[in-house]
Amino acid sequence: MDRSDPMTLSLASLSFTYPALPLFNNFSFSLPCGVSLIRCEESRGKSTLIRLLAGELVPDHGTIRLKQRDLIELDSKMEMSAYRNQVFFIDPRTEAFDQVSAVQFLACIESTYPGFDRQVIPQLIEGLGLATHQDKPLYMLSAGSKRKVWIAAALASHAKITLVDDLTAALDRGSIEFIVDQLIQISNQCDRHFIFSHYGTLDRVPYAAIVDI
Repeated sequence: MDRSDPMTLSLASLSFTYPALPLFNNFSFSLPCGVSLIRCEESRGKSTLIRLLAGELVPDHGTIRLKQRDLIELDSKMEMSAYRNQVFFIDPRTEAFDQVSAVQFLACIESTYPGFDRQVIPQLIEGLGLATHQDKPLYMLSAGSKRKVWIAAALASHAKITLVDDLTAALDRGSIEFIVDQLIQISNQCDRHFIFSHYGTLDRVPYAAIVDI
């Protein structure tokens, strides 16, 4: 896909430093729409990069652009909010939704994203093995089951940019294979980015791009 395509997500000359820990220096890449992988070993910056793309962290220098607009230097809080409304990201460690059930959480996500596809929810719940957990408060779920809830929401959100950190962590093989099937379908769509981090590639996924850190 040509890099001038309006759905190309570009990061140019990005630098980011934690106190006493330089992480990225003059880092650049472009992602066409489809499924993209941020690949690296643990503690090398993949989670930070996901959060930068989500707008949760602001780079020291550099730009992040979608549709040729600068996403990190918008001069209006309303414009930044409009951007974030196009981005799906949940910190997998969050406890913010612990008191609601999976069904209630998905309903909340539906109200946030205009393109949310409620018709796929039964398939996602079945495919991810959440049928017996969907009415439980999230604090009662294991780390793996909570992650499945986040992934179900990510897949159904149909956000312009979907970001998932450590996609398959704590998941069983059957759920991973189901997710791969979903990613294959997303790879054929030209109106969204699904970007996830992982230490290696997943078999069968037709990646639009792979970014190595």
